[in-house]
Amino acid sequence: MIYVVELPSQGHPRAWFAYDKEDFAQKMLTLATSAGERYVYWDEAEAVAAFEGRDPLIADKSMWRARHALHEQLVALDVLTDD
Repeated sequence: MIYVVELPSQGHPRAWFAYDKEDFAQKMLTLATSAGERYVYWDEAEAVAAFEGRDPLIADKSMWRARHALHEQLVALDVLTDD
């Protein structure tokens, strides 16, 4: 799976996933926020590492909402447990 964290220019970050590259391309057309930044994690290992603070783009304390959105997505997909 592919995991995406979006940081819109206004509002709170959100996370979503795609099953594969084709699904990713389709969702980019329909789900993606047009303004703001987007971080793509190409597999579960990258997404979990980013949540755990190993991606400097969202590791800063000021990016806690982005990490939280990613965490919620990972829990929803049973990649992580909500302990």
